[in-house]
Amino acid sequence: MHDGVFFEDRGLPTATVISTEFARAARAQGEALGATEYRTVAVAHPIQPLTRDEVRALADTAFDDIVARLTRAPGRPGRREP
Repeated sequence: MHDGVFFEDRGLPTATVISTEFARAARAQGEALGATEYRTVAVAHPIQPLTRDEVRALADTAFDDIVARLTRAPGRPGRREP
């Protein structure tokens, strides 16, 4: 979250990928960083026990969201205005 908000603040689109288990923590960190509108890309939890092929399939499900986050217009979409 910190890295994503850091780069977003500098006009660089990011795609922070998390597992669904960490969605609430990611929102809380975004709020603490003043980036209440910062959006993550969430994939199913857990990841650790998955095989390589299962991880590839999981990545495939997130691919379009990741590309959309990285190719949107530059700016500071994650940061609320002071």
